[in-house]
Amino acid sequence: MKLPARVFYGWWVLAASVVIELFGLGFGIFAITTVYPYVVETFPDWSRATVFAPTSIVILTAGVMAPVTGAIIDRFPIRALFAVGIVVQSVALYLFGRVQTPSEYFGVSLLFGLGLSGVTILPNQVLVSRWFHDRIGLVNGIVLSATAMGAAISPALITRFIESLGGDWRGAFVWVALLAFGPPMLMVLFVVRDRPEAMGLAPYGAGRAAAGATSTGGLRLREAVRTVSFWGLAGTIFFAGIPCYSFNKHILVFLQELGWEPVAAADMKSLFFAVSSVARLSFGWLCDRFDKRRVVLGHLLCLAAGYPLILFVATHPALLLPCLVVVGIGYGGLLPTIPIMTVHLFGRAHLGKILGVYKWPYDVAAASAPLLTAWLYDVTGGYDVPERVNAALAWVGLAIAVLFLARRGRVAGAAPGSP
Repeated sequence: MKLPARVFYGWWVLAASVVIELFGLGFGIFAITTVYPYVVETFPDWSRATVFAPTSIVILTAGVMAPVTGAIIDRFPIRALFAVGIVVQSVALYLFGRVQTPSEYFGVSLLFGLGLSGVTILPNQVLVSRWFHDRIGLVNGIVLSATAMGAAISPALITRFIESLGGDWRGAFVWVALLAFGPPMLMVLFVVRDRPEAMGLAPYGAGRAAAGATSTGGLRLREAVRTVSFWGLAGTIFFAGIPCYSFNKHILVFLQELGWEPVAAADMKSLFFAVSSVARLSFGWLCDRFDKRRVVLGHLLCLAAGYPLILFVATHPALLLPCLVVVGIGYGGLLPTIPIMTVHLFGRAHLGKILGVYKWPYDVAAASAPLLTAWLYDVTGGYDVPERVNAALAWVGLAIAVLFLARRGRVAGAAPGSP
């Protein structure tokens, strides 16, 4: 594919990563969560814990595979990893529409998690970091926002398609599998290239990034874990993550049980993710210009303040809309908070190891939250108790951040240069 020579090729690689993220996750895991209401209708004897289990299985599988994925990236072309991941994920999505038993349901989810590990955030972030040594915050923000934008497009589009087929979610998954396969694979075949050096190019801003690198200091992992700030950030990630990842997986079933029509409920979920996509894109920009601690606390306050209100206004569309916007802002800031606050508190010298440790509370929260809410639903017979528990946990996350992260200054030895 011949592209304009005046445009640095890395921007085309970034665009390809956006397509892979948008379709890989948007028509992948978020397609699965979109059809949970239909799965409930198809299998009325299944518990809610069974219905919502795929989310946890997929996240845990991708998390366990992360070290393996990293090793593959270091030894083999990312293009090859993308291609294998796209094929495995697409096959799993097709099979998802054919399941009849819980064991098949769980097995396909495991297969899907294996495929997802090859197309999700990790390989895309490594890819763009090879092409960009400058503006790396911007390009990573774009990749992360693509994930949320895929989640914003998927619910409304897939629900409308299923409704047009008379509620045939199984038939719709044939097309979902094709969408998860076609556009990403075209990007891999015709656009993605692993390294700029292979094309006789240098990474974007390589000279400026090297000249501007004034400090590479920071704490080692064993030093960081001895600080209260380390555990404060871990606690914030975990407790704020549970309501985030419970809400975005249960919102469709929650709203439909309150009497919302499927398409209207899907539109609300899409709005939530559209707001979170904008929030992710703007989060880094705000942190570059204002006190990082205040930006993080502002997002957590949106989550903690907006979440309880949703419980009381969910049956009123005019009131639900602004609450979803507020919670979407809070949710959008959670993921970019992790690397930004890690650098702020502990510096860059051992960033990879520290971020690797922080992936555990994040993944555990993301995997356990849907199951916790589903189990509480099964025990109590409704969403009232689990949603009150999630609302309380959002405030716990904010309280931990105020106590342990909002203090002025850094841990001794961390890199300077930010407010």
